[in-house]
Amino acid sequence: MMKCSISNKVPDEPVVSKTSGLVFEKKLIEERIRVDGKCPITGGLLTMNDIIPILTGKVQNSSSVAPALKGPSSSNNETSSCVAAEESACPPFPDSITKDIKFNQRCLLQTRKRCRTISPSLATVDALRGYIFNKGYTIHKTEMPGVLSLDIDNSKDIIATGGADANAVVFDLLSRKIVSTLNGHSEKVTSVKFVNKGELVVTGSGDNTVRVWKRSEKGSYKCKDIVDHHTAEVRAVTVHPSQKYFVTASLDCTWQFYDLSSESRVTRFACRKGSESFSTAVFHPDGQILGTCASGLVQFWDVAKQDDILKIDAHTRPVTSIAFSENGYSLATAAGDGVKLWDLRFLRNMKTFPSDDISQTRSVDFDHSGKYLATGGASISIYEIGASSDPVAIFSHMSSTGDFSCVKFGKEAKYVAAARTLGSKLLLFGTSKGKDS
Repeated sequence: MMKCSISNKVPDEPVVSKTSGLVFEKKLIEERIRVDGKCPITGGLLTMNDIIPILTGKVQNSSSVAPALKGPSSSNNETSSCVAAEESACPPFPDSITKDIKFNQRCLLQTRKRCRTISPSLATVDALRGYIFNKGYTIHKTEMPGVLSLDIDNSKDIIATGGADANAVVFDLLSRKIVSTLNGHSEKVTSVKFVNKGELVVTGSGDNTVRVWKRSEKGSYKCKDIVDHHTAEVRAVTVHPSQKYFVTASLDCTWQFYDLSSESRVTRFACRKGSESFSTAVFHPDGQILGTCASGLVQFWDVAKQDDILKIDAHTRPVTSIAFSENGYSLATAAGDGVKLWDLRFLRNMKTFPSDDISQTRSVDFDHSGKYLATGGASISIYEIGASSDPVAIFSHMSSTGDFSCVKFGKEAKYVAAARTLGSKLLLFGTSKGKDS
């Protein structure tokens, strides 16, 4: 349930910090501010102007919104998984990890404050309006169509995709060729993430496992570790902004935290037991908060404490994707009823793009500057944050191969990469210059 970050108790008068998103008992945080003017958790400067009351009806005490838990005799597999998760042990974090997460949180916040100037080479709105479909590259098996996940490493200009064919693929943008096919999962690859500038790739799968792949000197990837602690499909993998840790989220109602520091294996440090069947998970850019989705709810966790902070009753239909802006101020949530943009400083819904404009939205992504938001459904729509609710550009692909399952901005929003639920291709949208035919 929502707890005070100081007392670890449910607050009588909850308030939230605009700078960190942490929840406090009003009297306790006011006293700390009067004493030294700093946040007792992050150590950053804090004033009374940075503290706002939690009053919105969209934010709910988590104990009041958790789905009803049916008995183990139910034939519903997800319900049975939830029961098993409730009974599992949840080992505490080592103190060293807790301290490191808090230290990284302060460093990441300071780094972002220093680097908030938008790059002059960022694609302009007029440039985005001129983007067209450039090329589709068949990189997964056509007899098992469906590209379900996608990530980009801009430092090496490579893209990773996960497919229904149980493979992950690393594709080089410059040569327009497949660098490596990551073969080993026995079922669909639901999530794929680069780590440490492409030195590692982490994949989650419908076979309940997570694999860590290491890059060789020649650029190909070999399986380094297999993590098999989940009892149901792994739906999401998210990498900590420090690049030291990653979290997996599963339909078994757990999220699990792993350390990447060991060269010999990935160490399981903690899991979270609960009654939510998680569909996705994403780290906040500060690294201390984890956002997860279960049904129509978006839930925020204090990672180091392994404790839920609050929930937002975001959508009437299951949430399929969430994304934090790099500046940490905004959250985008996608569901069958549309896309919503949230201001995390005030915990309010800033804008809604309804379902009649965006059909069955499955993916959302901010560009690194936080100026643009991309949504993927029946088509891809690009919005300028802070402008009108009308998209500045809409992309589609002629062939009827399902909805766009994933969409992601390239570096400086110079291109957009995407894939479809029923296709086997990586799709690229950008300028006509250098177009492949």
